[in-house]
Amino acid sequence: IHDPHRMETFSAVRGRGAQMNGEPISVGQQSDIGDAIVAMGSPPAEESMKMSLAALPVLMPKVRTIRMIGSAALMLAWVANGRLTAYWEYDLSSWDVAAGSILIEEAGGSMTDLNDERWNLRTRKICGSNGGKVHKQILEALGEANVV
Repeated sequence: IHDPHRMETFSAVRGRGAQMNGEPISVGQQSDIGDAIVAMGSPPAEESMKMSLAALPVLMPKVRTIRMIGSAALMLAWVANGRLTAYWEYDLSSWDVAAGSILIEEAGGSMTDLNDERWNLRTRKICGSNGGKVHKQILEALGEANVV
């Protein structure tokens, strides 16, 4: 994943770690949802938009902040290097997620669907995070908002 505005290139090979511009990266160390910087997307389809909006009043009071920045691929790369704690979205295609999923896993994080099943090419509802307790807490909050 390349960010031409920052001149950053993120890469990963299964079993060999994740890098940014050739230097090793790892996910952030936040251990509680209250410290989490979460990014999310809002696809244009009506159902996806409704689910994204339904999550906000439940998730926002629990996290440090929520951001909607743009590129899903880049946001997943930012989870991998610790700029963000997590990124979730209700409906994404595999080509938006595949590279970011490997980056996150190789950087020590978790990449799942919203039911905490490991991400695969057929998964459309995604959550990528630094893993552990924070990942579970974000999925619980999304469940509480009936975003499943």
